[in-house]
Amino acid sequence: MPWWKEQPWRLIQTNLREIDMRDISAERFVADLLDFHATVVLLNAAGISAGYDTKLPYHIRNPYLTGDSLEKIVDLCHKNGIRVIARADFSKVRREVYERNPEWAFRTGDGGVMEQNGYIQTCLCGEYQQNYAFEIIEELFQTIPFDGLYCNMGGFQTRDYAFHDYGFCHCSSCRKAFKEYSGRELPETKPDSADGEDPVWNAYGDFQKNTIKTYRKKMSDFLKRISGEICFDDVDYARIEAATEISTRLPHWIYHASSNCRAIIGDGASGIICSNTTVSYPGYGLRHASVSPYLHAMRLWQNLANLGALDYYLIGRLDTATDRSAFPVIKRIFAFQEAHEETYRNLHSAARVLLRRKDRWVAAEEEKGWIRVLTESHILFAEILPDAMRTADLSRYQTVILADEGDLDEREADQIDEYVRQGGTVIAVGQNRTREQENGKHVFLKSSGILEMIREDHTVMSAQMLLNKAEKSVFPSHQDIDAVPVGDTYLFAEWNREAETYGRLIPRQPFGPPECCFSTEVWENPGLITYRYGFGKHLTIPWLPGSFYSKTGHGNTVGFMRDILHVHCGLNSVAKELTPMVEVTVSEDHGKRSLVQLVNNSGAFGLTFFEPLPVENIRLEIPSERSPVSVVSLMGVSVKWRQEEKTLHLWLERLGEYDALEVVY
Repeated sequence: MPWWKEQPWRLIQTNLREIDMRDISAERFVADLLDFHATVVLLNAAGISAGYDTKLPYHIRNPYLTGDSLEKIVDLCHKNGIRVIARADFSKVRREVYERNPEWAFRTGDGGVMEQNGYIQTCLCGEYQQNYAFEIIEELFQTIPFDGLYCNMGGFQTRDYAFHDYGFCHCSSCRKAFKEYSGRELPETKPDSADGEDPVWNAYGDFQKNTIKTYRKKMSDFLKRISGEICFDDVDYARIEAATEISTRLPHWIYHASSNCRAIIGDGASGIICSNTTVSYPGYGLRHASVSPYLHAMRLWQNLANLGALDYYLIGRLDTATDRSAFPVIKRIFAFQEAHEETYRNLHSAARVLLRRKDRWVAAEEEKGWIRVLTESHILFAEILPDAMRTADLSRYQTVILADEGDLDEREADQIDEYVRQGGTVIAVGQNRTREQENGKHVFLKSSGILEMIREDHTVMSAQMLLNKAEKSVFPSHQDIDAVPVGDTYLFAEWNREAETYGRLIPRQPFGPPECCFSTEVWENPGLITYRYGFGKHLTIPWLPGSFYSKTGHGNTVGFMRDILHVHCGLNSVAKELTPMVEVTVSEDHGKRSLVQLVNNSGAFGLTFFEPLPVENIRLEIPSERSPVSVVSLMGVSVKWRQEEKTLHLWLERLGEYDALEVVY
């Protein structure tokens, strides 16, 4: 078994600045890592700045290499049982290197470059990343016995650290590579989405994905030829970030860490390690400050609860950090995991609901809304990215959610249709269509019962969904609510008339002055379309309730979503009476034991994070075919249990910030 699967993963990334090497002490560096209970460290080694005595002409040596060498640091880490991953960044070169090799650069549409603080962005398709980077890696691993490699800022970057968007790359290497891939010329501009589908732009998107996938495989194969004991990002482990950014990521996404871990792990088939890091700083412009210690704690507990590794990232060294306020929290949680590391081995999610998430780095608004409702309703669920979903065994799941996912490829569409035909349930919100077209019209999932999309209206904020008295029997949350806000989007569709429909659209109406705030019309356009297909059913919601909840935080649409989950899909909560501010997950170890984990998110208060408020007398109902021999709280709290038919009833006396209940069979 490779070391990264055998060794517990508690990672510290010290993102070293050049000046940090001026007086670095290997002994102090390793002593600090041991004090944090770290088992893995990630530190700068190559690319933008060489942290060793490179012999390569375009690999600029760090001028501050006057402290202990990387060789000595790595050697001392190994002697203390700490693995070391090299951080390399081939996304940029210094201006002097660019001036000698201008063909390596990313190019804007008008031929300009992306430059920040004297560093020029390179292109993934260019000679530097495609060939010269491999010379650097070969020299690096021949010089220093690193245990792994992490390549920062990979792929097709379009923005600098100030979030200025330069558009996509127009360099000669991109033009040539795209022509070879598609037989077409590179588009000059990104098409206006209002103009509809653009086949060339679709081909360019596929080209980017294929180029990144091919590059990753090339890099992984190259490393494995050097040594099979070198782990590589996105192959053996996946590094992702739970971060804040003062200029672009407000309000805070409080389930950031949980969602990241779920999306990377997916259905668990890949066995990949998710190293979701809690980023120390509040934003790029505040690199040397720390976010609240309680936010770090919440992220790390969410990592554990969702089967991710522990990971903490800061700029600079531990011994010279100017903001050490989070250090005690990081050490405490790392130490807790160390004390119970055997408990966290070999676990997989027990979720029976699967949410497709289309992007690795950022959950879309509709996805966030469903993540919130599932979490706050205590319905166990997993998330999965498109590539993993195409090979997933969907029959493991009772319900699959497509949250405004847009274009699905034909293979994925067939997979989903077959899942429904065999008895599965799909909730499809918003647009879920295949890219294939017939007679210029989109083709929709066969299982959906949707025949044609007539139009998509983004101006319906004042519209409502009217529920009649009879329909309220299957929408029990709406006994005192007759009309539900639709939000800003409604999709007008034609559907198979064998489908059942619920709700009727009150079209957008005047919203001022108050005297005219009404409508006398009720249209036949429904709020929910349920279509039987084979042994299963497909629920289509032609508006975006999750986006409304995610953007506003108001509960107007939450009841509608919960009723769909509980009543229409038959999904059960594992903690019906528990506050929505506590997250619950359940994982299993091949029938030997279960781990019920609870994360108390009550400290999240607006834009600030405080110590969570304790929760008393928690009742849980966990599906279980067998009666356990013991149930123990890892936090040492009193817990009682009773097995009744196929349900394990648990009573936890008190929850602080986190607990894990180990159920042994």
